Amino acid sequence: MSSPSAAQKLLGLIRIIVPKVPLIVSTTLVHYALGPPKKSWPYKLSITIALLRSFLAQINHVPIKDSQAMSRRVTDEDAPVNAGAVSFMSSVPGQYRDKAAAHLHMLFERQGIDDTKLGWDWRNDPRLTSEPLEGEWTWVRGVDEKELSKKKTVLYLHGGGYFLASIRTHRWATWGMANLADAKALVGYFAAIDYRLAPDSPFPAALQDALAAYLYLLHPPAESGQAAVDPKNLVIMGDSAGGGLTFATMLAIRDAGLPIPAGVIGWSPWLDLLHSMPSVLTNAPSDYLPAEGFTQGGQGSLTKVAKLAASMKPGENVLHHPDLPEIQHYATNAVLGCPYVSPVVVNSLEGTCSMLVIAGDGELLRDEAIVFAIRGAAAKKKEGDHTEVQLLVYDDMPHVFPMFDFLVSARHALQESADFIRRVTPSQESKASPMTRATSERFLRVSTEGETRPLEKEAVQGWQERLGKLGGGPQVLAQLK
Repeated sequence: MSSPSAAQKLLGLIRIIVPKVPLIVSTTLVHYALGPPKKSWPYKLSITIALLRSFLAQINHVPIKDSQAMSRRVTDEDAPVNAGAVSFMSSVPGQYRDKAAAHLHMLFERQGIDDTKLGWDWRNDPRLTSEPLEGEWTWVRGVDEKELSKKKTVLYLHGGGYFLASIRTHRWATWGMANLADAKALVGYFAAIDYRLAPDSPFPAALQDALAAYLYLLHPPAESGQAAVDPKNLVIMGDSAGGGLTFATMLAIRDAGLPIPAGVIGWSPWLDLLHSMPSVLTNAPSDYLPAEGFTQGGQGSLTKVAKLAASMKPGENVLHHPDLPEIQHYATNAVLGCPYVSPVVVNSLEGTCSMLVIAGDGELLRDEAIVFAIRGAAAKKKEGDHTEVQLLVYDDMPHVFPMFDFLVSARHALQESADFIRRVTPSQESKASPMTRATSERFLRVSTEGETRPLEKEAVQGWQERLGKLGGGPQVLAQLK
């Protein structure tokens, strides 16, 4: 099939833009007449958020297969590899998925999770054989390929609610980090859309693929030509659902007794699939994520959950209600309280690695990021533990704002991420000094001009009672009634 001509591309662009003209006009009028949702927002951000919100609202009203088809249509031509980068594709042999499955099966047995609770026979997913796990390596042009194994490696897990997006939609992130951190980045993906996606392959498919990619990096087969990566030189990172998957993978690695990576980074990580935090209710005006969540395909909206929660007695958990519809595409209600699905509910973060959590103060997922970082810092009190726990909350910023490179906050977050990678993965040429207790824990707010100030650790009051695992989720959701 021949590639589209310039005229065809222009026609396609017109078809996209024309229906959005009323939205663009109304957003422009509101921005200049009444002001944007956040006073600091430039006009470009107001328009961008309005268009994203409109697009995601449309996704909620079309079959999920159609939404996924839109993701697949993003081609190399639409999202080319940066001219300053080198990249190549590499498949992860199926044996690594098998190894990951063995580890996860053991972890699930410990928690009493079986296929009935998971809702499917995940170890016999036909996509395990029909769609191999592949990855795209990216590094800065001019770096000697033979020297790459000595450098920092980033395993990037893309976002998209566990049912959308691909490696191509997130090349802005892999290239940006490869460039800033002098790292090579492996984005694990299958076919054209990364790790297996829900609803065809729900939890634990994405976790299995992420863990398989990690095992491959540590112990690649001899015939691959890849050098083994020292976990001390490896960082896992992701955005949104990919950020949640990043922390879930970290927990699985720790619990399975595998070598821990040097660090993990989450940009606006989705850590609480129970939707039990206050910002889910309060920050809708300043974010583009659907306030009701992604509810197409017969999934239960937050309003439906809230109505059931309001009818329950104190102390009862709405997740046990017999009339509760399934809430998420990614996981059944029975396992939403599992830490490998909702990392924020994990009992302990002891024995994990350095963490950088970045969130926007205006996004729906803000509070779960704050709570998770606070819990991470509380776990790292042992003498001699110099791992970092860093939390940066950016004033007025929406979900995954690092992708908006026209913002000072976005560039600041990218640079902070690169600096974190350098600190936790010291190169052979430049050994970093151990972190002290005073410098290994930072909880900061960042202004829209990049200036920092302390973040109060009680920024989310009473979070213990709000965790859905403890019955707090229904109490918060009931405010929607």
